[in-house]
Amino acid sequence: MAGITLSADEIKAAPPEVRRWLEHEMVRAFGVQPAPAPAATHALVGCNVEEARDMLALVQGMLPAVSVFFELGREAASVAVHGLRAFRIADILRHARLQSPDQVVQCLDVLAQALQRVRGDPAATFFALDDHGHCLVAEATMRSIHRLWQEIVAQRGEASA
Repeated sequence: MAGITLSADEIKAAPPEVRRWLEHEMVRAFGVQPAPAPAATHALVGCNVEEARDMLALVQGMLPAVSVFFELGREAASVAVHGLRAFRIADILRHARLQSPDQVVQCLDVLAQALQRVRGDPAATFFALDDHGHCLVAEATMRSIHRLWQEIVAQRGEASA
């Protein structure tokens, strides 16, 4: 058995078919079964950092919703599938220290309502659930939440310095 190490830049520079193969191999190695994207997920809204910041401001008094929000920014905890990010509900449940999958879904619903308020669009769709126990969000949303988390951590580091 042989192993190789690739940097993020090398993966980004690889031809599309190589990136798809790598994605498939990583998904298989982690035991996640990516399902074809349900029709409803095509309408998922990709949030930018400002929208993510505004959503956080709306839910900041609800610690479980804040915890679930930041779980959706954990790149390593998700799998890229068709321009979306798939997060295992069981992982969100454990990391956010909630008691049941229903509580995770309730928090996701709170976040969806926050997005709809931020966008002024009651039809904006923040997440979707698949039949395999995954929460799907747009790739842009995951990246924006991740960037917001990095900004907050950097600000806290500057304030304590």
